[in-house]
Amino acid sequence: MKLKQLEGLLGELTQFPEPKVELEQYPTGPHIASRMLYTVSVVLHRAPIPMLSCSFGQVIGVDIDPQSLELAQENADELELDIDLIWSDIKNLSLKGVLIDTVVMNPPFGTRRKGADMEFLSVGLKVASQAVYSLHKTSTREHIKKTALRDCGAINAEVLCEVITCLCCAMICRRHTNSTRKRRSTLLSICGALFRKPDTAASTMRPDDGTTRCEVRKTELVSFDGWNR
Repeated sequence: MKLKQLEGLLGELTQFPEPKVELEQYPTGPHIASRMLYTVSVVLHRAPIPMLSCSFGQVIGVDIDPQSLELAQENADELELDIDLIWSDIKNLSLKGVLIDTVVMNPPFGTRRKGADMEFLSVGLKVASQAVYSLHKTSTREHIKKTALRDCGAINAEVLCEVITCLCCAMICRRHTNSTRKRRSTLLSICGALFRKPDTAASTMRPDDGTTRCEVRKTELVSFDGWNR
């Protein structure tokens, strides 16, 4: 599947009608989502979007919000995709007996609940047998990489891309007994980071002394309207 085809396909999906700010739900547009998926697919599998052309792949989605799961199921049905959805808090997630190759996630950035981003990354690295691809605020990039290498079992951390995006969130303003809903747009720099597990990291990624290291393979700063690939 070509990049433009993927972007068009994602553009047909239904987004959150009312994102829940307390869960840090921010919809990612098809332009950015397609390029992030395309990038990680090429890096991990050396081929663009291989799973979309395979009949034996399995996709499992996890979310704490039942409305998000309903929306995901509606989108999957529209595209005639067979996926498994799990309603669970990430802290209580149990996938015993299920082999997970790669985890792709857009976790909370930790602005509402401190440490939520690392909580998600830690669980992702526990359940993934190969790698985790995750989105994070650029401002927390160095902390997240160091923590993943030191405490979460990652042997390599790579920044694959960096993008400035526009987040729109709803705010409820109460004046006396009346409530009005406003929308606020915020520019935010986020980065896509790839964390590899020890059994899949290439030997060349390990220093001669056997210690782990952080490696920035490629960093691209782009605008909301373009992607330099």
